[in-house]
Amino acid sequence: MKGKNDTGIITSTVYGGEIYERLNPIVQKITRVLFRNVEFDKESIATLEEFASGGKNTVYASYHSSNFSLLILYNLLRRHGYNPPVFALEYNPFLLQTVSFLWKRLVKGFYQLVLRRKYEHVFDTNYVQELFAGGKSILLSLMSRKYFVKRYTQFKYDSLLQLIEVQKKMEEPIFIIPQMIFWNMNPERTSSRGLAWTNPRDIITSSATGDKSIIAAWLAVLKSMTPAFIRLDTPLNLKDVIANSKSDDSRQIALELRNRLLEVYHHNKRTILGPVIKSTQDMMERVLYHKNVLDEIAGISADEKKSESVVRKRAYRHYREIAATFSIVTIYLFAKALEYVLRRIYDGISYDQEAFRELREAAAKGPLVLMPCHKSHMDYLLISYLMHRNKMFPPHIAAGVNLTFFPMGTIFRHSGAFFLRRSFRGLKLYPVIFKQYVKTLVSEGFSIEFFIEGGRTRTGKIVFPKLGFLSYLTEAIQEGYHRDLMFVPIAINYDRILEEQSYAKELKGKEKEGESAVAMLESRKLLQRKYGRVYVTFNKPISIREYIDRGVPWEEMPTQIAHDVVRRINEVTVVTPFALVTAAMLLSSVRGFSRHMLVRQILSIRSFLVHAGVKMSDSLMDEHNLDEILDYVMSSYMHDKIIEEMKMGGGKKKEVLEEFFVLREDNRGRIVFYRNSIIHYLMALVLSSVALLSARKKGDPSHGTVRALYAALHEFYSREFIFAERDLPGEGVLPAYVLDFLVRNSFVKEEGGTLIVNEEKIEDLRYYARLAQDSFESYVVVLHTVLNQKVRKLTRKELMTDVRRNGVRMYHVGTISLSESLSQPNYQVALDKCKEIGVLTDSPVGKSVEISAVDKDKALELYEQVKAYLDAMV
Repeated sequence: MKGKNDTGIITSTVYGGEIYERLNPIVQKITRVLFRNVEFDKESIATLEEFASGGKNTVYASYHSSNFSLLILYNLLRRHGYNPPVFALEYNPFLLQTVSFLWKRLVKGFYQLVLRRKYEHVFDTNYVQELFAGGKSILLSLMSRKYFVKRYTQFKYDSLLQLIEVQKKMEEPIFIIPQMIFWNMNPERTSSRGLAWTNPRDIITSSATGDKSIIAAWLAVLKSMTPAFIRLDTPLNLKDVIANSKSDDSRQIALELRNRLLEVYHHNKRTILGPVIKSTQDMMERVLYHKNVLDEIAGISADEKKSESVVRKRAYRHYREIAATFSIVTIYLFAKALEYVLRRIYDGISYDQEAFRELREAAAKGPLVLMPCHKSHMDYLLISYLMHRNKMFPPHIAAGVNLTFFPMGTIFRHSGAFFLRRSFRGLKLYPVIFKQYVKTLVSEGFSIEFFIEGGRTRTGKIVFPKLGFLSYLTEAIQEGYHRDLMFVPIAINYDRILEEQSYAKELKGKEKEGESAVAMLESRKLLQRKYGRVYVTFNKPISIREYIDRGVPWEEMPTQIAHDVVRRINEVTVVTPFALVTAAMLLSSVRGFSRHMLVRQILSIRSFLVHAGVKMSDSLMDEHNLDEILDYVMSSYMHDKIIEEMKMGGGKKKEVLEEFFVLREDNRGRIVFYRNSIIHYLMALVLSSVALLSARKKGDPSHGTVRALYAALHEFYSREFIFAERDLPGEGVLPAYVLDFLVRNSFVKEEGGTLIVNEEKIEDLRYYARLAQDSFESYVVVLHTVLNQKVRKLTRKELMTDVRRNGVRMYHVGTISLSESLSQPNYQVALDKCKEIGVLTDSPVGKSVEISAVDKDKALELYEQVKAYLDAMV
């Protein structure tokens, strides 16, 4: 309503909805001081840049109704240089106005209520449309207690209904931006009695959401260790909402829109605060009193002839060993400490901010299952840190029981880690309790993180997936614990890893050192240097419903999901400067290499990676950065004496040969990890090169021969790599994109059903093929050991010891050339292949495994095949 001689606007009540530029200075100052640390999260800033920079009709749909909540948003928008809303619907911002304005409003109210003065009605829709035409934004409260009754009983007070009517008159869309304040990130919990600890009216509460008075809000912020922030969710296009509705009735559309906005609110609460956390007692009772656990206890009691009381005590101990106990205080303090460590040892973390928006959207469909590759102990710390930093509740992490050492075990457990033993062999009750705990996490909607490889890779390649934990998750869906799971493939790559030296020792057979407080203290020296950048990349989430809808049998589902996840991790792995330079460096002569030679080899590999369209670090995208990148990598390696400048002459003074370097043989195994982190991108080219060279050696370069050789090589590596779909043998002679690269660059030419190798570029093909030399040589060592094995049966440990000894001997007599071929993980892959094709068999004997050679003819056949591949490279 509007008086004839009054320019103030009165909307639904006697008080004005207009927010003047000059607000109550006292209230504004108090709010600015008390809530000065409140900020937008990163995604919200991106939303503002896109939608609030001008030219778009914006409505902030707030889940608050207090004046102070409005003022916090108002101040923060101004601080970031955006125009705040000028009009409030279902809000009563009278406390924000100046004294003179308040006096006018009170006088007008007196005239209207007491003196019964008539005012001319001005419909909100008309005024709002004028505001949009003038480029102004407005704000509405979705959860106003004061206006609820009027809105519920009288449709004319429904602001969403009015906005829909405005939108129907306008061509340009109105964007509704959901806005909420999180006073902290304290998760909602239940007490042991199952009562929620959330009461937004309690002045001393530290609950994260809800409307609060200024004192309650200040105490909530003050009491919590996690900072308050404003979250702006993805805007809704009101024009699209109307067009997509099945109804033309504005009232029905308004109801649908309100429900959708409320879903947005609750979804944000769950992704940021996590599901309501059950008390330790509640979770324990849900797991230990489950029928699956009780049935197993009864069975064990009968089998072992022990009372159920004894077995239940064992079950209780198992549960306490496994379960996580979340503490937001621990998470916050640990995140702060971790932030300090990360800044100290890394030059930065590269990741796509948009990925977290996609994660939030995926979390609306089902619990997230985060599945990173596992290269370092830093992996799980980085994922939890990034989740916390981007205002998402950290996941429950499946961690090895080796990490329970004091004090880190307690910190990890309070940060969301739950622990599992490396082997369940010989255990009956423990696996049942562990599985039931995982299923309970799924039923509660918690996000879960686990490593599909089981343990950390020591080679840089993704280890062939382990299916046990994944089968528990698919079983949970099959049994109805939740409708969906969203698997999130995550690639993590490092310029350099902290475990570089320990991995190099383990590759040669040294026993892995156990984690302990002493080892942690000794590792402090690792924090005294930089390790370059970390690259974290999230691929698109995969819904388990995709497999269910395709009719994939439940027993096959874990394998299919695991292979798809590994492929998707591989396809988003970032090629780092260290990975590219190291790949070229390891192909250089063991006697030394020049900078010019190294640059040429780097450009050769990079040209294929660019052709293949793989993901590279920002610095590698521009070829002109190559000199700077090379200086950076080589200075890092020279600092650690991995490479050295070539010197000549005798005596104390030796002449340095500029631009010539030596990579010491004993250091090759130390850096092969970085080459292997991107080797999957190159394998199709490598195998194609070996196939072409082998066909040339045979004198039969026909399409059929090359195709058969590529298929055989692909099968040979099937236990080591999960190949991308485009790398699989098909109807073409070679993968199409690889053949295109080879033909375009004149490595080969197609001529009458044959692939003729260009003799002028034969060395380039050999160069690519030699990327597989170390794995071929590892096979030679294993097969030579098996063929010369005189003892019929050996334990796995005894056989591996014989293989390692034989490898050292063959290296020193020159049978194999590369020191990185003396790799225990490579040996294990070769032994697994021997078991797969029937050369070896194994059988459990007590706690060990006994291995027997059963078909040495097959071993000899494979040995000669591998030797032929190596001969073709020469």
